[in-house]
Amino acid sequence: MIELGRVCVKTSGRDAGNYCAIVEILDKNYVVIDGNVRRRKCNVIHLELLDKILKIKAQASTENVQTAMKKEGLEVIEKKKSTKQKVKKEQPAKKEKVPKKKAAKK
Repeated sequence: MIELGRVCVKTSGRDAGNYCAIVEILDKNYVVIDGNVRRRKCNVIHLELLDKILKIKAQASTENVQTAMKKEGLEVIEKKKSTKQKVKKEQPAKKEKVPKKKAAKK
């Protein structure tokens, strides 16, 4: 029942409850998934296999998987593109070191 394009629901992890599709079969226990989840290797026991099969090629891109999911009537969560910018933190002005005066000995 594990086949390329099979629609699944992730049952564990931080992506639990989201739809995904199998984009690559690694062996009898592991597959690569993509869709409304992060593209990653996943154990099949963490997936609930559904009856729908997407028409996608092996190792299809995330865009292709999401397009196929839309055609099947599945809700697609748009991923935000990373717009990280390096921000320099303003450092406080360094205090000048003032030499201490030596106490006069009596």
